[in-house]
Amino acid sequence: MISVTNSVRLNATKICESLGINTASYDTVKVWFRKFKAGNFDIEDEPRSGHPIEVDCEQFKQIIEQDRNVSTRTIALELDVCHKSIVNALKRINVMFKFNCWVPHELTA
Repeated sequence: MISVTNSVRLNATKICESLGINTASYDTVKVWFRKFKAGNFDIEDEPRSGHPIEVDCEQFKQIIEQDRNVSTRTIALELDVCHKSIVNALKRINVMFKFNCWVPHELTA
């Protein structure tokens, strides 16, 4: 039986025996039990600081349409997201930087 009085390693082992190998890592179980001992039984993730992960593609397209020469770093600053999120969004909307401006991927072949 899983219990807060057992060691974290023992509880992690019991969880993996019950639900399958690699269901929960030792570190994950350690975080859970630290929260449980503090009286926090909420299963939702805590809000995190930093840049949002997702990019609003409509707003992103508008920025590119307004200025075909804008850099990905400038777009990232304007949308308050990380540079990698902009690079991933470019792939999703199928746009590439060619001839010193943003063009649809179909026109680059």
